[in-house]
Amino acid sequence: MAATSTSTFNHVRKLMQRIKAQNGFDAYCFGNMSLISADAGRVRGEIQVEKGHLNAIGGTHGGWLSTLVDVGGSLAIASHGFNTTGVSTDLSVSFLAASGEGSTIVFDAQVLKMGRTLAYTRVDIFNNDKMIATGSHTKFVAKETRQEKE
Repeated sequence: MAATSTSTFNHVRKLMQRIKAQNGFDAYCFGNMSLISADAGRVRGEIQVEKGHLNAIGGTHGGWLSTLVDVGGSLAIASHGFNTTGVSTDLSVSFLAASGEGSTIVFDAQVLKMGRTLAYTRVDIFNNDKMIATGSHTKFVAKETRQEKE
């Protein structure tokens, strides 16, 4: 039985809170990220670009956007009820347009396929409804655990 949108949203939100509480790299990059929606296999969120997210010429740093593909894909996997989301095996990002400080970035992350050992995701990143980057992210998930049924 699939989780309802409300329970999926709450599950993903709780995972985001746990990640932020660890004060690691993800929390540093995405401490101000907010969740817009979460359904099984799809998560949308937003974050404002801050000065620390910029490259040397004032644009949003490609490494930061790549990390957003990583985190977004992981949250989409979590929306299938996973408490942990595995390890990355592949990540690819195409940069399509620029954004900068103060931009509100929206990401749309989807699980394309959830296999027994690998999960394949796609993350599209927008600024003012204009796609600025798109990426694919593959993760090894065979050893991950799912949340207990309520």
